[in-house]
Amino acid sequence: MALEALKANTDLSTEDKTGLGGSVQNFKALQNAEVDAYWEYTGTAWYTEPPKHEKTINDPEKLYQKVKQEFKNEHGLIFLDRAPLNNTFVLMVNPDWAEKTGVRTLSDFAEYVNEGNTDFQMAYTAEFINRSDGWKGVASHYSFEDKLTDLKSNIKQVGIGLTYQIVGKGEAQVGLGFNTNPNIPKYDLVVLEDDKQFFPVYNPAPLIQQKTLESNPEIEEALNPIPPKLTTEAIRGLNKQVSIDKKDPQTVAKSFLSSNGLI
Repeated sequence: MALEALKANTDLSTEDKTGLGGSVQNFKALQNAEVDAYWEYTGTAWYTEPPKHEKTINDPEKLYQKVKQEFKNEHGLIFLDRAPLNNTFVLMVNPDWAEKTGVRTLSDFAEYVNEGNTDFQMAYTAEFINRSDGWKGVASHYSFEDKLTDLKSNIKQVGIGLTYQIVGKGEAQVGLGFNTNPNIPKYDLVVLEDDKQFFPVYNPAPLIQQKTLESNPEIEEALNPIPPKLTTEAIRGLNKQVSIDKKDPQTVAKSFLSSNGLI
């Protein structure tokens, strides 16, 4: 989307280095002026990149303002506007099970379990089960840790790529997923609302070298209209077109921008 917006709305020449690597590689490339910009998650900026923080900030705007100021001061990097989509971990449930139990939020889930309902199957990754900020953290935050022993035998350890299908087909009732994954709408899964804000926030925003932005202010004008359009629902649909429908990513990006009047 950034490439298409810059091509359509500026006279700048662009070079596509999509696929350079993960956040660590992209961050180093940006620091070393090997690239001028990439999209970064606020959560990744806060927890993974220097100076790294352990404290959790669940308020999306507060986290954005923190990393925005910190990255400018410490790295000479500028965050443009953030998107509302949140690519965080979620607990998702089979739609029939949600209808039967009435469980729609993590507080509902905790209440259901604390009432003694522990005869359902869950599909989690081994990492999520064992991390203090994973399954144990959820149980502690939502006050059902006393039921963890009763639930332990009902957990299937699977790769996160399989959980959507397993939960969708009813082989498990609850599973771990990423909030923007297109398999959520594919299987009509119900994402449990994190109503007490346990999971970290991951809003994406363009991250750009300050020198580049100062020399080319039109970049901000071209890119800032994009993030507000990127809701979680919108990105799930776009991801579906690429990963499930096998459409070309650049074609999907261009079509989205065009349909929203951005190019």
